[in-house]
Amino acid sequence: MSTKIEKVAVLGAGVMGAQIAGHLANAGIPSYLFDINDELAKKGVDSLTSLKPAPLYKPKNAALVTPCTYDDDIEKITEVDWILEAVVERLDIKEQVYNNLLPHLKNTAILTSNTSGIPLADLTATLPDDLKQRFMITHFFNPPRYMQLLELVRGEQTSDDTYNTMVEFGESVLGKGIVHAKDTPNFIGNRIGVFGMMVTMNLAIEQGFTIEEVDKLTGPISGRPKSATFRTSDVVGLDTMRHVSKTTYEKVLNDEERDMFKIPDILDQLVDSGRLGQKTKAGFYKKNEDKTIFSLDLKTGEYSPQEKVRFDCFRIAKGHQKLPDKLKALCYGDDRGSKYFWEITARTLIYSANRIPEISDDIVNIDNGMKWGFGWEMGPFESWDAIGVQKSVNRMKSEGKKVPSWILEMLESGRESFYIIEKGERNYWCPIQKQPVVIKSNPKILNLAIHKTGVKTLKRDLSASINDLGDGILNVEFHSILQPTLNPIDGSYIEMINTALDLIEKGDYKGMVLGHQGANFCAGANLNLILDLCKNQMWDELIMAIKVLQDTTQRIRFSKGPVVAAPFQLALGGGVEIIQPAAHRVVAAETYMGLVEVGVGLIPGGGGNLRMILNAMDGGTGRMGAFQKIQKAFEVVGFAKVATSADEAKHLGYLKKDDTIVLNKDYLIQTAKEKAVEMANGYEPPTYRDDLKLPGSGGRTALSMALKGFKMQGKISEHDLKIGEKLAFVLTGGDKAGLTKTVDEQYILDIEREAFVSLAGEKLSQDRISFMLKKGKPLRN
Repeated sequence: MSTKIEKVAVLGAGVMGAQIAGHLANAGIPSYLFDINDELAKKGVDSLTSLKPAPLYKPKNAALVTPCTYDDDIEKITEVDWILEAVVERLDIKEQVYNNLLPHLKNTAILTSNTSGIPLADLTATLPDDLKQRFMITHFFNPPRYMQLLELVRGEQTSDDTYNTMVEFGESVLGKGIVHAKDTPNFIGNRIGVFGMMVTMNLAIEQGFTIEEVDKLTGPISGRPKSATFRTSDVVGLDTMRHVSKTTYEKVLNDEERDMFKIPDILDQLVDSGRLGQKTKAGFYKKNEDKTIFSLDLKTGEYSPQEKVRFDCFRIAKGHQKLPDKLKALCYGDDRGSKYFWEITARTLIYSANRIPEISDDIVNIDNGMKWGFGWEMGPFESWDAIGVQKSVNRMKSEGKKVPSWILEMLESGRESFYIIEKGERNYWCPIQKQPVVIKSNPKILNLAIHKTGVKTLKRDLSASINDLGDGILNVEFHSILQPTLNPIDGSYIEMINTALDLIEKGDYKGMVLGHQGANFCAGANLNLILDLCKNQMWDELIMAIKVLQDTTQRIRFSKGPVVAAPFQLALGGGVEIIQPAAHRVVAAETYMGLVEVGVGLIPGGGGNLRMILNAMDGGTGRMGAFQKIQKAFEVVGFAKVATSADEAKHLGYLKKDDTIVLNKDYLIQTAKEKAVEMANGYEPPTYRDDLKLPGSGGRTALSMALKGFKMQGKISEHDLKIGEKLAFVLTGGDKAGLTKTVDEQYILDIEREAFVSLAGEKLSQDRISFMLKKGKPLRN
């Protein structure tokens, strides 16, 4: 990086500009947030602590954003290394803002626009030549904290230094997935994404599909977000969607599918009547005062209760674990749902292929744009591989669809897939070079799927594998055979972790990374297994299962070589218990972590209470003794608090203060490996604690009184009271702890296990587990 970006100015304190400044603050970068008056600038900063979903990892990050006005604070521009313009989409206003900046810019400062509708050449028309070299487009997706996509567009005169600086800063500091786009209307993400939404919407209207039917087929079952098509439109805002679609229609005159971007009458009706989606509580869906949600009739514009949707193709797809098999079931079925899904899929795939080289010279940027910007699990060309290129092309041709010639050329050459992974490399078919091209590896990213093709897997079990990462470091990777999205703990995980620890113990390897690259790290224990053991009164087996998990977590803690855990997204219950005893944690900033067992009528049973005690005692207890620290741990676990970021997980005591937080999730495994290598040199396991001074019965009495107060106020049930008292017993050190007495680690584990099994035997707890398994939410009983 030739320019080091240490301070930024964001011009425009609207929703987008303010949130970009907020995400800069998440990365520790201070910024000035400019608008035309104090009120608007301060409103932008204030929104960072009130918007939902939260733009900040923690509210105090807002202190890094300073509200400014052009009239009073323009000289502050001299301090910044990057100026990001996010003002209204009008060229005359943008030009006026640029002209006001010119006298104050450092000669190294980079100027970028967040536009998606104005050509770069028009934006730079009045700029001096030296600034044109430091100008480009940086298009963030909303909301900037959560959407990984950052599209970069360079002009003819943009210097390599400027472009490379923004690539490195965007990826390494802001944690973004960089997509290299051309200066075409709506770039890559919105061009393909909005086409996909419009073809889905227009065909639904044409073929008489309901909103519920469409969203059933275009949600998680097909590797898309839970919000699917119509709910996503509501979240984005129907006015925004209409604007983006209209922009495309007006500017892509030679697009073979241009008419698909025409605004359907129903969308015009909704926007013109002020029904803009989630922000107005009515769009394609309507939220009623009683919190019920109705859906829109696409023909009449009236709302009615949602109806149950059933498709054979959906039922068959649901029976498969892997997305490629689900997509095949959806595309190649016989019912009307399948025929509709095939049509929208085929049209989107062909449209994506026809955009090369118009919007991108390669398929990789198009696939990444859709994954990072629209939350697709697989991009268009990855999806095409999944359903079979030759098979789908044969069907397209039989239906009279025009398949792009470069795809036919690829098939004629003998190549039957867009991507191939082999011998530790991934290559893709390049339509321009008409040959495979190897995707350059990023030294900061260790892609396990590619890495393993270099014969790096030492042992593979049903739900976990042991991989050799090189440099003497092992990796235990989760890939649950039952729930690959949530990765609940099963015996396979435990066995593979212990096998890897055996290899370290023998001196064959010097450390381990506990992590993978699935959808979520680990959403807890296998509740089905626990419930089965309880229903069949197999108490010895339950005790043994809990003991094995506890023993494994202790083996992780006292491993001869460092274990570095790499959690991300959901890390709940047992998932927390597995990572807490590691020597260090490299954590994705977007990690949602919590010991949530009380929600199913239990307390942590795999060592979670011991870890919270040890974390609380880290650094000593001070003059006040242990009670205040244990009280905080009790509140965190007892109320099943879930951290909404890695930063908050540190505050709640799930993580340690010195744990590493990484904004770019793709960097996790490589960063964790480097940490394990660093720690392995002269590594000494921690000392076993037999000197834990806990509050004992005195502290327990205080916690019990608080619980009884909650019960009297109707805030908790009788069963909640029982769970809370069991939790208090463990956290305060059971019968052996007190002001003058100490307890050891194993004693805490023993009383934790006893309390867990005791609660598992309660019918009310079993009812809570059953309800969670059926409904996916806690039962208050």
